[in-house]
Amino acid sequence: MGAAIGGHVLADARPLAVYDPVPETMAPLAEQGATACATPAEVAAQSEVVLVVVVDDAQVREALTSAGGVFDGAEDDTVVAICASVRPDTCRELAAAGAERGLHVIDSALVRGKRGAEEGQLVLYCGGPEDVVDRLRAACIPFTEAVVHVGDVGAGQVAKTANNVLLWACIRADVEALRLGRALGVEPAKLRDALAIGSGANRPLAEWGKHRLRWPHKDLEVALAVAVEAGVEMPLVSQLPRLMEELTVDDLHELL
Repeated sequence: MGAAIGGHVLADARPLAVYDPVPETMAPLAEQGATACATPAEVAAQSEVVLVVVVDDAQVREALTSAGGVFDGAEDDTVVAICASVRPDTCRELAAAGAERGLHVIDSALVRGKRGAEEGQLVLYCGGPEDVVDRLRAACIPFTEAVVHVGDVGAGQVAKTANNVLLWACIRADVEALRLGRALGVEPAKLRDALAIGSGANRPLAEWGKHRLRWPHKDLEVALAVAVEAGVEMPLVSQLPRLMEELTVDDLHELL
């Protein structure tokens, strides 16, 4: 996703510095004009806005706070946007640590995944001061459809978690509905067209066949963990990890 985002930034003739722990992955962007850096600190030292596009909480902390991390190189007033899907309290913890260094750490959870990054149509759900989110919005024009300010730091992750719950729930429900229709003699393509204008319409159904089923277990694990801490029961969502584990991309393609 970082490579796709970087490609759009460079295509818009904007300066870009990049880092990846696997150096050869930076080569395509470097060939297009990006500055390949040896550490996250080196990226931060020459950037007004830093996007942290990694997998989980541990990687976010490592990228920001380890020796040679973003916090070591960023100058005062730098915007540091956490784009990974992580816990809201992780974002708040790192925002407080960043504020001690004069940095603006906000959460800007990416929605629409790798395909959205490739198409330059990502949506960012952001938590933090609105003026800081405005600065991020201006920097992200080349690869976003929308940058949405949801609330204080951590709120972007809450919105992303809610989005993920609905995404995976819709995909599983769509599969079962299409399988039922096929068993009763209605072809899935015909049924999808009919459902698209009905009260059961949903975005995953409209984009059927494009889903890659990446990260459902991680997304749902985060959702269920924060639900427990908030004292919210989620009986439907609690069944989704097992149900999503049973599905493959081939299962979706069989219902095209």
